[in-house]
Amino acid sequence: MNKRLMAAIIGAALVAAWMISFLSPELAIRRYVFFHLRPIQSIQIDIHDMKRIDQEYGHLYNVDGYFSHQTKDEINVFYLNKNGFIWTVNSVGTGP
Repeated sequence: MNKRLMAAIIGAALVAAWMISFLSPELAIRRYVFFHLRPIQSIQIDIHDMKRIDQEYGHLYNVDGYFSHQTKDEINVFYLNKNGFIWTVNSVGTGP
């Protein structure tokens, strides 16, 4: 294989992985953590569906193991929206 073909295959695989990450809430949360410069934490976090839907913010998820860069506090509350079959992170913060 030449280098150009290999680069095209790797690029296509990365795009496919990114697109697949929109199909489930857990993958959407992992994508969010990964792209906020925490790639190791994106693999190690524990995600729990709290089975609550807020009319303003969306579906509530509790995440264990994700920490802020600046404060070193755990960020454990994620609200996600579902539009069709696509999941996106709407809001992130700490719980009470």
